[in-house]
Amino acid sequence: MIQTKGLSKRYDNGFMAVQTMSIHVQKGDIYGFLGPNGAGKTTTIRMITGLIEATSGSVLVDGMDVQKQTDDIRRIIGVLPESHGFYGWMTGKEYLSFFAKMYGMNDVLRNKRVDELLERVNLHDKTRVPIKQYSRGMKQRLGLAKTIIHQPKIIILDEPTLGLDPQGQKDIQQLILELNRQLNVTIFITSHLLKEIDEMCNRVAIVKKGQLLEEGLVSDLKQRYLIAEGKKGSLEEIFLAMTSS
Repeated sequence: MIQTKGLSKRYDNGFMAVQTMSIHVQKGDIYGFLGPNGAGKTTTIRMITGLIEATSGSVLVDGMDVQKQTDDIRRIIGVLPESHGFYGWMTGKEYLSFFAKMYGMNDVLRNKRVDELLERVNLHDKTRVPIKQYSRGMKQRLGLAKTIIHQPKIIILDEPTLGLDPQGQKDIQQLILELNRQLNVTIFITSHLLKEIDEMCNRVAIVKKGQLLEEGLVSDLKQRYLIAEGKKGSLEEIFLAMTSS
């Protein structure tokens, strides 16, 4: 569903943010894209979504070239960035309706879809409450609903549980699993909470300083670490071992 080949990004100041990155996200994956701060994760996401142009290399999303078919790709992906703004004067229902209208939904379909999503993210009792009164967790759930308003095949989530309390983290994790298991949505996710990645993701990539260190099944990665180190390792231990030097 997402394939990059030799993807690189050099900024005008000479900084090489991403170097020959080649990753493969398969249909139905919950794919964890992991790395320390400054590893090039956000730059990679921006190239995948067509927000910035790669210096070299290529990106295919569902077989489409991001440089040539950007509009088509944006119809099948949903993105929840780490930092996103809300129109605080709107209610949750007004906010989702606004974006549904942007995707060309008629009144009947729009109302039906918005009501379904408010129910799915457990905000059905907040339809008339202004967003400025929402907690951070409620805003994240609303943001996730907006991300899937157009029923995308792929969603990209950048730190979706950042700053949430344990219950908020659990709510978002459950929503992600439901989207993947019930609706077969392919999910690409970054997070510094490696325990949650370990629990949710079937495949991961580990990057450092813009370079890919490892990609594969979480189970295979743990098995190889077990053989190499002679001990059972968590994903967090493996990540730290790879990126701390």
